[in-house]
Amino acid sequence: MTHIKRQIVTILTDDQMPDDEKIVILRQLEADSLSKERSATEGMTPVDGDDGEDLKTIENALRRLGQQPVEAGAASL
Repeated sequence: MTHIKRQIVTILTDDQMPDDEKIVILRQLEADSLSKERSATEGMTPVDGDDGEDLKTIENALRRLGQQPVEAGAASL
């Protein structure tokens, strides 16, 4: 399990954290992941094999909280 996946599980299972706070954290993780993907496509950083997987995990976590992920992909930020 990647660091991001462990972090997401911790966030989602934290009964003391309100959903709106979870969403803020997940949105930041989503933005970071999309930025990392964009940098990789522009040749700025090496491609990590788990990047796409992490983004899908973040998107699924957002959906569990009733939110829609960013639809346009890495180029949208």
